[in-house]
Amino acid sequence: MCPHSALKGLAQLINLLSWLPGHSGFGSYVQRVVPGLEGWRLQLDGSGQGCLIDRDAWHPEPPPQAPGRLMRLLQRYGMTQHGLDLPALLQGSGFHGELPELIYSPFFDALLCWPQLPQLITCHDLTPLTCPNSRKAWLKYRFWQPRHLRCAARVIAISRHVADQLISFGLPAERIRVVANGIRVQRPVLPAPQSADLVVLARHDANKNLPALLRALAGVQRQLPHWRGRVRIIGRDGPDSQGLRRGLRALPQPERVELIPSLPPEALIQTLRGSLALISASKEEGFDYPVLEAKAEGLPTLISDIPVHREFHQGSSLFFPVNDDGTVLAGAINQLLRDPTSWRDLSGAGRDLAHSLSVEQQVGAIQQLISDLRA
Repeated sequence: MCPHSALKGLAQLINLLSWLPGHSGFGSYVQRVVPGLEGWRLQLDGSGQGCLIDRDAWHPEPPPQAPGRLMRLLQRYGMTQHGLDLPALLQGSGFHGELPELIYSPFFDALLCWPQLPQLITCHDLTPLTCPNSRKAWLKYRFWQPRHLRCAARVIAISRHVADQLISFGLPAERIRVVANGIRVQRPVLPAPQSADLVVLARHDANKNLPALLRALAGVQRQLPHWRGRVRIIGRDGPDSQGLRRGLRALPQPERVELIPSLPPEALIQTLRGSLALISASKEEGFDYPVLEAKAEGLPTLISDIPVHREFHQGSSLFFPVNDDGTVLAGAINQLLRDPTSWRDLSGAGRDLAHSLSVEQQVGAIQQLISDLRA
């Protein structure tokens, strides 16, 4: 059963039906943003049924896996709404004949049963169209997501790059609003590098470009024989795992690269703060939140030269080509190893960027969009 406080009006509904069990970047977005927003939360309960939870009774914890086979399948593919009778759910929750004034979703997910209601949805990226992990993902984005775009009055893009992609996808520019991700700066800035190690936070997905990163690291190991640091690639298996392991075996010094499926939060922070820099080799991203996480710690970042990285990180990161042979990356690593001033400058510039992109600012912008649509 879902927890309820005293029944309140249904002015604002937050659609969390696409929230998946376990840890994910989308889930972290929900946990940062949704606590600051008014409205009833719509999500699955432990029995796989839809429920409404008042803001005061809601906890930002991922939903459990649905117990039924059909609902579990729908949940897996972000189509949970199609297994629920949402009008009946509202009536059973005490809202007899009452519909929400507005529906907000932190996912790319409009409630298709209510096309007449103003809805604000969020597009984090269109990576499945450009770097799909599977044909199913491509088909869903190419042919199914346009229905959600048609149903939404406004779409939040988390970067100008995503906004441009949405326009190319056919969405009118006047229906798009850019609201960048925010972060909370919680710990003291790093005063100096704690080691010569490098860290990568990336699942083994096609857009993360990890096999190409290993080819670049092979060049780095040959060009910087004095560098004895380790590279820790932290992320779950994905479509590129097999190629990644082949590339690992081909390195001149494969023992200096570790593949780590996951770490507890405290150990992950310790690994970040104990490194020389974070690397992101992605060839496509909607935002690339791990880069901002590193900058919040004051950790320099070495990142691929792609549009969304240039949008946010020009002047506060060092860049290398997505198909680097190791020459540019080796130069950047050597610069951080040999020039303490360069390391401190990048640390400070990144930290300043993190301070400028606050969660409070992000939540305020979303709440303003909600208020504007309700007006």
